[in-house]
Amino acid sequence: MRLCSSTLPLPRLAFLFAGVATLTLALPIRADESKTKSKSTSSGRTTIALEEWRKGATTPLTPREIDDLIARELGASVKKAARTTDEQFIRRVTLDLTGRLPTVRQTQDFVASKESDKRARLIDQLLDSPEYARHWARYWRAVIAAKLADQRGQILARSFEVWMTEQLKENKSWDEIVKAMLTVEGEIRYDDTGAKGMAFFLGSHMGADSAVEQAAEASRVFMGIQIQCAQCHDHPSDVWKRQQFHEFASYFARVRQRLVRDKESNRFVGIELVSLRFGEHRMPDKDNPRAGTMVSPRFLDGTSTRRGLSDSERRKELATRLTDKSNPWFSAAFVNRIWHELLGQGFYQPVDDLGPLKEAVMAPVIIRLAGSFRGTNHDIKALYRVILNTEAYQRQIRLGDSPSEHLQFAASYPTRLRADALWESLVGVLGPLGGRPGFGGGRPGGFGGGRFGFGGGLEQLFKQAFAYDPSSRPEDIEGSVPQALMLMNNPLIQQRIEARGDTTLARLLRDTPKDAEALEILYLRTLARKPTERERQKCLTYIQKASSRSEAFEDILWALLNSTEFQTRR
Repeated sequence: MRLCSSTLPLPRLAFLFAGVATLTLALPIRADESKTKSKSTSSGRTTIALEEWRKGATTPLTPREIDDLIARELGASVKKAARTTDEQFIRRVTLDLTGRLPTVRQTQDFVASKESDKRARLIDQLLDSPEYARHWARYWRAVIAAKLADQRGQILARSFEVWMTEQLKENKSWDEIVKAMLTVEGEIRYDDTGAKGMAFFLGSHMGADSAVEQAAEASRVFMGIQIQCAQCHDHPSDVWKRQQFHEFASYFARVRQRLVRDKESNRFVGIELVSLRFGEHRMPDKDNPRAGTMVSPRFLDGTSTRRGLSDSERRKELATRLTDKSNPWFSAAFVNRIWHELLGQGFYQPVDDLGPLKEAVMAPVIIRLAGSFRGTNHDIKALYRVILNTEAYQRQIRLGDSPSEHLQFAASYPTRLRADALWESLVGVLGPLGGRPGFGGGRPGGFGGGRFGFGGGLEQLFKQAFAYDPSSRPEDIEGSVPQALMLMNNPLIQQRIEARGDTTLARLLRDTPKDAEALEILYLRTLARKPTERERQKCLTYIQKASSRSEAFEDILWALLNSTEFQTRR
């Protein structure tokens, strides 16, 4: 394809990235946003006392109540962004819940529908889809895998994803899911089909430091509390003390990870979680790491654990206390994460750094959401349903005066699509992209070593290139040159863009002889919207001037896929 050539005429590039208003290379996500800026509202940050969490109402919550609370916090001086159009909404909610783009027919039917409750019905339909469970299982897999020190633990990730998909499909409560991860026992094979996938959380931490890693991650992932700094010293800017960290780590002192070998081949085939009968966690001496003090399990609220408990009993007690409704951080951490994923910014930033001394925006809103989440016995779908039906979620995107400015939900914040969602979107537009990377003649995307050389199929390489920690601040997640080059030049992707043989574009052009109609379908398929009038005129003019119809549409498709709009959640 000519677009991949180093001799690509500059006028063509000028058309693609200047003539079509919304299309810009997806390096900074701010490149094509609205010029409308809001004033800083960061003064609304506050800490939340334990009593306030506990006073939070646990009664059923409506989207209107959340919107009213937000409006009260915003006041009259902050202008809220406009409501999303139907095209914007269906793309956003479908990507958010399933990690995929809506089809052309789905978009057309949704926009044409006159039903007043069509957005609520679409939300319910997506929540009941298998794609919802699969997409969010991948999210939790990424959250857990992001901080792994020993990459051998990644081998268990696939089994976890299958298991987590089933939990979400059955709408298991969040406390049930977490308890299963903390109390699992026994052996898990690398080829496990998901039956023991809950072992990923504990089994992925190996070696002498496994207990401190498990403690740090259990606190971070399930309570949003970063206590790992207290491993060596009292936390300088928080309430957590060194003694507390090691007492919390003591819950994991008697569980070990043992690699399992196949008796015939002598190859490693899995990991076994072994419960020791005796042993306590040792808190190293600050002046002499070889010396230390044995400590017994104690929860972060100061509650001690009965002596004489087995490993299994200890971890069950930990799971019960961590998920108990009297522990506000358990509900708050989940609510903060999901709100962050759906609106682009959380009440606490980053999403895994909550705590008594940490400041949140709109404290009354997260207190109410967390209280209601407790009241539903941690019903995951009920929480999604409330958030997605709010006007806050359905507002258009708008940025502040700086990438880090928090708009306090007067608008939605654009974020980069996660690697799996971007891959699914790409496959949805181009069709299957299987196989291994082909020879690229030295071009990025071909053989030659590094992340784009040997080492797996295109899907694996793509997801490695676009991966990021989902707990990161949105403004900290930046595009890279290797990412841009992969989308621009990878041979397999370029082959699927071409209007030859049985590619998606070739079929579109054969079945749709009218250029304007084909252009509209191409936009709907790629961006889930029709082109603006300016885009339509620019593209049609370009098609008429191009040397061939096929080449012109290839160029337009290439530009759409490399746009910021395609690669962000908006």
